[in-house]
Amino acid sequence: MLRRCGAEFLGMFAYVLLGCGTRILLENPEHLLSVHLTFGFTLFIMTYSLGHISGAPLNPAVIFGLAVARRFPWRFVWLYWLAQVGGALAASCVHFLLIPLQSAHALFGATIPQVGIVQAIAIEALLDFFLMIVVLAALTDTRVSRAVPGLSIGLTITVGGLFADSLTGGSMNPARSLAPALLVGGQALATVWVYWLGPLLGTTCGALIYEALRGGEVYARRLLEQDQPQGDEREP
Repeated sequence: MLRRCGAEFLGMFAYVLLGCGTRILLENPEHLLSVHLTFGFTLFIMTYSLGHISGAPLNPAVIFGLAVARRFPWRFVWLYWLAQVGGALAASCVHFLLIPLQSAHALFGATIPQVGIVQAIAIEALLDFFLMIVVLAALTDTRVSRAVPGLSIGLTITVGGLFADSLTGGSMNPARSLAPALLVGGQALATVWVYWLGPLLGTTCGALIYEALRGGEVYARRLLEQDQPQGDEREP
């Protein structure tokens, strides 16, 4: 478990360091694609690099959804959360040390809702709803190729970020929003709960719906009864 938490720490450190760092340095609207491609490709790389150690969910909301789907033990959720938040916070501290003179809009890559609170929660919930479905399909269903996880999850992060950037910042990750908010304070910290509640709601719904769609344990037992080689019980 210590190695798994270390992998989660390292993965989140890279995700926030590179993703939020790109947002800090390329804050103009014309660089929007570059910012979210950096988030997506970083997650793509980290998933393939660390997935065999920790599963590389690299997202507190995703690990919560995996627990809801009974694909991850509840007793270890808080350990993953600590590792993920710790990695994100360490990356933001590096930004503070290396890029101290930021414009008023950079805010260490913090996310602040540009729409109403209810709309912001709904947007983040919907994005994480689809992210959870992709994660469950890619990481826990053996009917999906093992070559898919990093690419599919990274692209989901990129597309979701591009869609919601001007609305909520397209965070889709509570740890990614919490870390810079702790340094910035103000409105970013006051609204950071939105980036926890929305994603947790979204991944919970996504986990329940995907498990219902694929048949869960009933489907697995049916495959065994039919003596087929494939199943859907692979652990992330």
